[in-house]
Order: sequence, then C-alpha cells, then structure tokens
Amino acid sequence: MLDNNIDAYKKYLQEHQLPVLEGVPDPGKWYRVPVPGATCAGGSPYWGYLRKGTESGLIVFFLGGGVSLNAYTAARPTRLSVPGENFYFDENSLPFNDVAFDRGIFDDAPENPFRNWSCIFVSYATGDFHVGNGDYHYTAPDGSPAVLHHHGYTNYSGLMEQAVKHLSTPAKLLITGTSGGAFGASALASDVMSYFPNCRDVTVCPDSALLLYDQWNTIAQNVWQSNEKIWKQLQGPNITLDWLRALYAEKGDDVRYLYVNSIRDSAFAMYQHYIDRGTMEITREHCLKFQKDLKEMVDTLKNEIPGISFFLFENPTENLQPELMGTMHTLIHDPEFSRPVKGGISLRDWLWSAVNDTVSDVGMELLDA
Repeated sequence: MLDNNIDAYKKYLQEHQLPVLEGVPDPGKWYRVPVPGATCAGGSPYWGYLRKGTESGLIVFFLGGGVSLNAYTAARPTRLSVPGENFYFDENSLPFNDVAFDRGIFDDAPENPFRNWSCIFVSYATGDFHVGNGDYHYTAPDGSPAVLHHHGYTNYSGLMEQAVKHLSTPAKLLITGTSGGAFGASALASDVMSYFPNCRDVTVCPDSALLLYDQWNTIAQNVWQSNEKIWKQLQGPNITLDWLRALYAEKGDDVRYLYVNSIRDSAFAMYQHYIDRGTMEITREHCLKFQKDLKEMVDTLKNEIPGISFFLFENPTENLQPELMGTMHTLIHDPEFSRPVKGGISLRDWLWSAVNDTVSDVGMELLDA
C-alpha cells in the first residue's frame, strides 16, 4: 500500500512540475533554477528556485531536511518507502519542492503580506547545513566504497549567482530557513548580504536551530569540508549560537536578529537523542531537556545580541503520545504560519511587524512553564 501511495504521489509531482527558468522570469511565477556543475548528495544535478516579486522585498530561504555527521548517518538518507533510521534528504527530495510553495511564508493568499516579495529558495539535498564543500568517502553497510557529496555551499553560491541576475537590490532583505536550513541561514547570512551590498535593511530569522554537540568544529572541518571562516567560528556545542555570535561580531546593529522555535521541539529531541545516546528515539526526557537547553540559549542570546527578538510557541505534535510533551518542528514554512499561537499573534504578523522595525518577544513565559 505504501509503495502504491508513493507511485501515485510521484505521478502527482510529475503533473505539477515547475518550469525551468529560461530567459526572463515572469513576475509572481516560481521557476526551477538549474545550477551548472552543482550536485546533490548522491551526485545527481541540483537545482533551486526563484520567484521574482512585484515589490522590493526579497526572501532568501534555506530549506531544511536533516544532517549527516558520520559514516553511519551518511549511509542512511531519507527514503519514504524504507523503514528505519533516516537522517537527511538527498536528491530524491528535490522534486517534492515543486509543490512546496502553497503554504507558510510562500502562500499566495491575499492576507499574506510577503506574497509579492521576490524569493530565492535554496533547496537542501546535501546533509551539511548548506555549508559543505567536499566529498565525504565512507564504507556503505554492504562493505562497498561510497561517497556523500557535501556540496551545500557550492550549490547555494551557484544558485545565488544565477538568481541575482534577475533581481535588483532589495529595499528589505529577509534571510531565513527552517531546521537544517535555519542552521544554514545563521551560518551564511553575511555571505547572502555580500550579494546585496547596498541593501541597508536586513533581517535574519532562523526557524528552529538547536542541536548540541561538542564535535561541530571537527564535523564542519573534516566531514563537510566547510570554508575556514565557517568552521573556525565553531567553538562550543551550540552551533547556531556560535554562528550568530560571529554574525553579530561582524555586522553588529546592521542586522535585525530574530529567532523562532517551539519549546520542546520533538524532531530535535529525536536528533539530540541520537547525538547523546546513538539511537533515533523521542523520549519525554529529551523533550524536557530541549526546553531547558532552549532557555539557556535564549538567555545567552539576549545577553550577547542587544535587540534580538524571539517567537516561542508550544503547538503540540499531534502524532506523538501526549505524555512525551513534544511540540511541533518549524513554523515559517507551515500552514500554521498564519494562525495565532497561544499569545494571540501569528508568526506571520509577528514577522511582518519585525521586518518593518516593530520587534517584540512572544512566548517567553513558556520557557519557565
């Protein structure tokens, strides 16, 4: 039954495939943007997406989809038809992006104030938080030699070079992303800004980016083979905290800093369980630990980055047992983007106010609940 459903969905994707950008893009229309020489994790060609808007705002969005840390994770990309552990999206995920632009911040509904902005959508198919620059060789479970192409940064930069040909300097620039893409947005915000040096109104907003590991520096350097600037910034177990610290040290108040997360993120609780204990499981202990870690991260960011604002929420994850206390994972690219949370404001309205220089905190009391 599962295979039949997958076949039906593949047919649906073929029927809804977006056009490839050739020539001048029509305003308001989404296009696949091929990137010459770019490759996904398994070596297949990579592409991102572009929508040229009718207003002067630009969203650079980094998609998420897991992470690969070592040979064990490298050998286990996400496969819908294969049960078991799935650690990261590879090229098999790319066609699904064609039907991803009808929700969240990309929703074309009249009430979405971002609907007429231009967008560069950075697809994710390399398992390296968009910062990789090399080939990771490992031994597959069957004993054969294998390679994971950690080309996230190469793919991103090639996409930017293609996309900016069709865009003028934006009046407002929003750099964001979800999950694995939120890490990427934190790491590459300064790099994105370099493509638009005359833009003076920049907002950086990672949506869900908290995983603690004391090996981030080693992984970024030796597994993903990131640029020296990227891996040298990693000094502690909180990779996002280190990247945002570095961004603030470089850009200071030239950037508007935001951060979004649910308070007991069930997806990160599961990944954190793998990092801590070696298995992909969700436990009440790790959901509650995530809340404690998030509070520590929020307090540190408040102390170190003046003016940073937070949107914290607790929408329960419906497919988990209530006793686990897990909460949903990411919100910017979700239908819930436009719905008010417990505090009475939606992420959509909060984010729109923030990019227009009215910042506030939402849900801070949840950290102590």
